[in-house]
Amino acid sequence: MSEQRHGAWWAPESPTERVSGSLIGVGGAWRLTLIGGFQVDWGGDGLHLVPPTTIWGSCVGVPYTLLHCYLDEAVGNEPGTTESTNDQWVTTWRVGSLVRGGHVTDTTRFSSAFFEITGLPAWWPLSGLRGPQVRPGPYVAPEDVVASLDDGSIAIGVRDERHSGRRMKSVRERVIVRVSRTPGFTLDDLDKDITGPMRALVAIGVDEPVTVFNLRVSPEAPPSEGRPVRPFDVDPPEGEEPETLPSTVPPPFPLSPAVEDMASFLPSWLEVARRCSVPLDAVEPRPRSGSLQLQFLDVVNAAETLHRALHADPAEYPFAERVRKGLEQSQVAFTSRERRNVRDAIKFTEVTLEQRLLALAEGLGPDVCAWLFAGTVRPWAFVTARIRNVLSHGFAASDGVHEEPGALAGALRLTEAVITLRLVTEAGLPSGADLLARLDRHRGLRSLSKQTVADWYALAHRISPQQWALPDPDPQPASGSAEAIGQGTDPTTPVRPA
Repeated sequence: MSEQRHGAWWAPESPTERVSGSLIGVGGAWRLTLIGGFQVDWGGDGLHLVPPTTIWGSCVGVPYTLLHCYLDEAVGNEPGTTESTNDQWVTTWRVGSLVRGGHVTDTTRFSSAFFEITGLPAWWPLSGLRGPQVRPGPYVAPEDVVASLDDGSIAIGVRDERHSGRRMKSVRERVIVRVSRTPGFTLDDLDKDITGPMRALVAIGVDEPVTVFNLRVSPEAPPSEGRPVRPFDVDPPEGEEPETLPSTVPPPFPLSPAVEDMASFLPSWLEVARRCSVPLDAVEPRPRSGSLQLQFLDVVNAAETLHRALHADPAEYPFAERVRKGLEQSQVAFTSRERRNVRDAIKFTEVTLEQRLLALAEGLGPDVCAWLFAGTVRPWAFVTARIRNVLSHGFAASDGVHEEPGALAGALRLTEAVITLRLVTEAGLPSGADLLARLDRHRGLRSLSKQTVADWYALAHRISPQQWALPDPDPQPASGSAEAIGQGTDPTTPVRPA
C-alpha cells in the first residue's frame, strides 16, 4: 500500500526558498520527489556524493520534517549547479526518518516518548481481560510496571481502547511503552538507547521479527509558553497500523524475565544493549540479506566484539613481552618504535578468537554448555575460529571446511545462540538449572542442541589431524591389554602436539 502527500519543501537554513514536491511512502520507506531541487553539485560526469540532509515541509497545513535524507537522483536539462528556483530540475531523495507535526533537527531534544511494538502484546503477560488478572464487573487495566533509569524512567502498561455503538460495545487492549528522561533525548538517542533495545528484547522473546510503531515524542516546551506542546508522530504507519504479532508459544516466553523481575531487568538490559550494540544487532531476529559466508562473518565478528565488551583484557601478555625482550637482545638493530609495534601486534592476537568463543560459551555454565553443544564446545570453537580467519584474511586452506554449507550454517546458528544467551543472562536472566528449564521450552534452541549438519570433531580433525584425534575404528582390544586398562586415547579429548 502506498501513500502520497503533496506540499512545499525547503531547507531549514533557507526557509524562503521553497519548492513543490511529493512525499511517497511504500513498504515502510519514504521518498521525496522535488520539482526544483536544493543546491546539488551535478558535476557533469555523474552524481556527486551529497551529505545527509534535513528537509522541512508543509502538506495541507501540517508541518513535516524529513531527517537523514540522501539524494538518489537529479535530472535536469544540462549539467552544472542547480538553482533552487530552477523548476526544470527533478531531484529524488531517500528519507531516513519522518516526523509529522513539527519542524525539528537532528539535535532537537524531547522530554518523553511512548510507542508500541508489534510483538509486545504477545510478550507482555499482564491483561485486564484474560489470565489471572481477569476481574468481575467493569474492565480494569492492570497497573503499569515502572523501572527507574539513571536519568528518568521507563514503563510498560496496558491501555484500553473502547468502541461504542448502537448494538455493540467493545474494549481493546494496547500495550504501551513510555519513557522519560530529565536531560531529554534526540531521536537518534531514543533509537539507540530505548526503542532499538526494546524492539530487540521483544524480538528475542517471541523469536520473530517485530517493528516499532505509533512512536510519539513530546518536545521540551519553551519556558515562556507554560503549556504542554502537542506530541510529534515519528514514522507514522501508512494507512492501517501494523497487525499485532500472533503468539505461537504460550507465555511466559523462555528468554523473557518474569513480571516481578521486570523492574530490575529493564534498566540492566538497556545498559547491556548500549555496551553491546553490535552483537545485539547481529542476533536480533529479522530478515537478513547476504550470502551465508557474509552472515557467518557478521555473527562471529560480533561474538569477538561481545567478548571484548564482557571480559577484561589480560593484565599481562607473557609471549608478547618475551618477543620484545628477544628483539632488544637481537643483533639486528630494531628501533624502540619497531619493537613496540611488534609487541602490540602480538598482544592483539595473544588471546585468540578460539579462546574468546570458548569463554563466551563456557560463561553460560557447564550444564547449559553441555546441553547446547552435546560435548563438542571445544571443537566448535576451533572450527568456527578457523573458518572466520580463512574467510576474513584469505588464508590458504586445502581442507575446504570453510566451503561446507553445513559447517557454515551450524557455526552461524550456534554462535548466534551463544551471543543471545550471554546478552540476556548478562542483563539478569537466571542461569543454571532455571535457564536449562527455559531452553527445553525454546523450539529453536532445542533443535540446535540436536543439530546434525556439522560433526565438529570430524571437521576439526580435517583441519588439524595431529591436534584432534578421532575415535579408533578398530575393534575393542582384548581384556587385560594396555588399551583396555585405560591407556588408549579418549576420543572426546583433543590430542595436541608436544
